[in-house]
Amino acid sequence: MKKLHEIKDLVQEAIDSGANNVEEIHRSLAGKPFKVLKKIKLSGSAVEKLEDFQDQSIGNVYDFLRSMNEKIGEIATDLLKKIEKDKGAKKVKGAKKVRKSAPKQCKAKTKRGSQCKRMPVAGSRYCSVHKPK
Repeated sequence: MKKLHEIKDLVQEAIDSGANNVEEIHRSLAGKPFKVLKKIKLSGSAVEKLEDFQDQSIGNVYDFLRSMNEKIGEIATDLLKKIEKDKGAKKVKGAKKVRKSAPKQCKAKTKRGSQCKRMPVAGSRYCSVHKPK
């Protein structure tokens, strides 16, 4: 189970790293037209406002991706914990069943000292002949 947690963490880190790298490239490419507009001195404040809006929009998209990655990681962690808990509960239940299961043969000894061959009565360890009264 530890390995699954490690894999989940690696996937999350890879997604975060990828989002950061793609965001950096996206910002670099998206900023090129604004650099050109600033060089030709096309109403600077309008260009700056547009650039700020675009920069904020790009940031929001990648913030959302990172946020979703974090939430998915939390869900995966919860699911892994539930699986671990269920797996542990099944082991305990299985052990109880072994202890609680009815014997396949009467536990009593015959008068001659051999094991009784009869099936036990439901809910008892003994057959109807040897069942304590």
